[in-house]
Amino acid sequence: MPDSAIPREGTKPSIVFADNDALILEAIGELLRDKGFDVYGAEDGLAAWERIRKIRPTFVILDVVMPKLDGSQVCGLVRRDAELRDTPIIAFSSLGAQDFRHYPNLSADAYVAKGELTTAFQNLMQALAHLQEKGRADLAGGIFGYDATQPREIVAEMLRELRRYASLVRALGPGTIELDAEGRILRMSSGACEILGRSETQVVGDPVTVLCPPRDQETLKQLLRELTTAAQPERCRSVMHVGDREIPIALCSLVDDGRCTGVLLIMETTGTTGDTPGKPRGKKAKRGVSRG
Repeated sequence: MPDSAIPREGTKPSIVFADNDALILEAIGELLRDKGFDVYGAEDGLAAWERIRKIRPTFVILDVVMPKLDGSQVCGLVRRDAELRDTPIIAFSSLGAQDFRHYPNLSADAYVAKGELTTAFQNLMQALAHLQEKGRADLAGGIFGYDATQPREIVAEMLRELRRYASLVRALGPGTIELDAEGRILRMSSGACEILGRSETQVVGDPVTVLCPPRDQETLKQLLRELTTAAQPERCRSVMHVGDREIPIALCSLVDDGRCTGVLLIMETTGTTGDTPGKPRGKKAKRGVSRG
């Protein structure tokens, strides 16, 4: 085990370690603590981002395929944050090396393959030693354990589904916001950022109601309660005030096996000829839930 990866006496570097496999999260976390690191676990990408913002750790270890936010999205948020962008990040994943091309924003500084626990942990320690010695600017030699891994068809199928889902979300329109089942913001399209005058880094993890003036917040909370407690897909329409504009919005629940897993909020800012963008036509937009 490289001595340089072990904290020196009197120092205790911190690690945010994110993995949606509870057994890996617990086992690797305890091994890292035994080596003298403060370890803060996160069971999904959103929890990881929240802990990174709060703790400002020495290192981040991220699974790549995770619920809510994947490792690539968390990487992107860290790199766009002026105070966090230089944090060393290790991608710790079961993906084959060739699959990382599907995650162009995964700007990790070292890549470690999952596998048998003892071997995977040794590789993580080597990656930590590499980052301590070389720093995050030098990726040469920062890939560990992939010579022993083989592509797995189930991973390839999962990646195809993830890409398909991302394409569907992009096709919904430029002003799209994805929420989790608690109404927290997971991602915003560039169009939504422009409309609202907020960057994605500023709002990911916050309740979507922070984007609304007080007069809209209770209405939006009520609609989200109705959507997220329904056992089948639902949709509703309302309006959101942004400055002096009244923007029609559509809310659509995402339901899997009778349980709401999230909500899409779509801002309808493009009208037909003669319409004023951000203004509903005719009657005031309906505030209510309809069966989708």
